[in-house]
Amino acid sequence: MPGINELKRTLSRSIGEGLLSHAVLIEGEKGTGRKELALWLSKAILCKSENSPCGVCSVCKKVNSGNHPDVEIYGGNGNARSFHIDSIREIKNTLWLLPNESDQKIYILLNAENMTPEAQNALLKSLEEPPAHARFILTCENRRSLLDTIISRSTVYTLEPPTREECSGMIRERLPDFSEKDAEIFSIAFGGNPGAAISAIEEGKNDIVFLASRTPELLKKGESYTLAAELSSLCKKREDLLEYLERLLNITGRCGIDRAAGRNTPVRVSPIEAVKTSEIIERGKLAVLQNCSLELIESWLTMELSGVFGGNL
Repeated sequence: MPGINELKRTLSRSIGEGLLSHAVLIEGEKGTGRKELALWLSKAILCKSENSPCGVCSVCKKVNSGNHPDVEIYGGNGNARSFHIDSIREIKNTLWLLPNESDQKIYILLNAENMTPEAQNALLKSLEEPPAHARFILTCENRRSLLDTIISRSTVYTLEPPTREECSGMIRERLPDFSEKDAEIFSIAFGGNPGAAISAIEEGKNDIVFLASRTPELLKKGESYTLAAELSSLCKKREDLLEYLERLLNITGRCGIDRAAGRNTPVRVSPIEAVKTSEIIERGKLAVLQNCSLELIESWLTMELSGVFGGNL
């Protein structure tokens, strides 16, 4: 990813000049490569090759396979407060032990935003006064989810999502059967996040995403009943309907903005249509979360969106 490559160059310079902080915080949206960069940085620190990390030495191979004795990985399961103080206690118990094979020991803390306040406070002492051989690499979606004291003791690097064109290119590189238009639609639907887009494809969410992209045109053609039928068929679970609403929000919002700027878009949406659609979507998401009947929500959505895009019921 372009964003990762730029940060790799920055981090390489810091390592080469001996200026890399003992605590690094990698911030970025899910799917932008935070874990990949954390593992790469571990290899760059430990690898002794001239062009570190070489990727082929025993050190790099052990880090890649998760078997390096001096690289320990911790992290929650993706849920808030799932990263408990017990993990920090484990780190503190081994922190002052000398490395096994290398001259440094690395602790990778994934999804640090999921640390409980108790865990974050327990980590502070280790970040403030670590032994010379210890390094910390934390990842998070947004630094604001962490205590200010954690942030102030770390050097923060932000992974920016790629441009829409870069994201589309990465989708097609991974999935060459995708057309340029389909890759662009997925790029827009997932806010330029290639990891999230590819994960959705692999999880079989294509039909939901494509229905979201076809919704404005279906309604402009007066095919409200087609939309209602496809919604009923594809969105039998609440998470499916929420997925549809989120993708529709991204697609209409982005295409509305681009249309206002005079740029070509894969979906015809005017700025005012985008605004009205976002209002309907927010109300629809609230209804889903309040456990209203899916059938009623889908019927209501069809009717409301039909009014925005000029369809007939």
